[in-house]
Amino acid sequence: MTTTDVQPSAAEALAGRIFSTGVGAVELCTAYLGIHLGLYRSLADSPGPSAALADVLAAAGRVLPLLADAYRTGAGVPYAAYGPDGVSAQSALNRPAFVNSLVADWLPQLPDVLARLQEEADPARVADLACGTGWAAIELAKAFPHIRVDGLDNDEASVAIGRQHAADHGVADRVDLEVVDLADEWADWSPRYDLVLFIECVHDFPRPVEALRHARAAVRPGGTVLVVDERAAENFTAPGDETERFFAAASAIWCLPQGRVGPDPEPVGTLIRPAAMRDLARRAGYTDAEILPIEHPVWRFYRLVP
Repeated sequence: MTTTDVQPSAAEALAGRIFSTGVGAVELCTAYLGIHLGLYRSLADSPGPSAALADVLAAAGRVLPLLADAYRTGAGVPYAAYGPDGVSAQSALNRPAFVNSLVADWLPQLPDVLARLQEEADPARVADLACGTGWAAIELAKAFPHIRVDGLDNDEASVAIGRQHAADHGVADRVDLEVVDLADEWADWSPRYDLVLFIECVHDFPRPVEALRHARAAVRPGGTVLVVDERAAENFTAPGDETERFFAAASAIWCLPQGRVGPDPEPVGTLIRPAAMRDLARRAGYTDAEILPIEHPVWRFYRLVP
């Protein structure tokens, strides 16, 4: 018998996997230094997951003691606690899809919505809810120069950055970003939007039902509420694939703790499955959450039916 015939024990296999993961984490720390010191200029200047994941690691490291306390007490960890790296990570993870796919790939799969956005005689009005740093709103305003987009988010730092982005891209006159709690029943939810977007955010909300209900109230008759959220497997399986593993880890250190902030929270977490989305939609007063045939490696697309 040669040494190659000896199979590692389960403990040895686990140790090897943990070591490999640790190597990757440490390398991401060095990538963070390279990005933020300007050593990897091309990486820092092109939006994408490479830079974003380094910022995720930095932001999560910042709050690990708070996360440990939160899991002991049941409290939450607010998004603001993750600091500038948290905002940067969230923005960089999502921006490539907004720039490359939102207008070119997704909207053509919704011909009635696309036609409404293209109508110039009666310009459409769009709400980007949980807009973050405003990249989706900006891309829509650039593609349809007659529409108006309102971006609402409860994070002041993200909104401030988004306003600067809108100014830099010459659309600040048609992109209005405001700090609003989407669960606030006293905010203005009067019906005025032709399209309401929730992109990669419902699973984070402390009060998702209220946010979805307010969107339903704010959309005009014949308008559309579009939810883009994680493409978690329809049912739990173990072991999950790498995407499912990433969702599970991200939920523990990022999404679920942020969703535990405030009174009576009921966050779903990153592993939001179609059944959970349909349940939220039903409780918010919709009759259905139709899954759209739009392909994306990590996101699923729902059209909520009033």
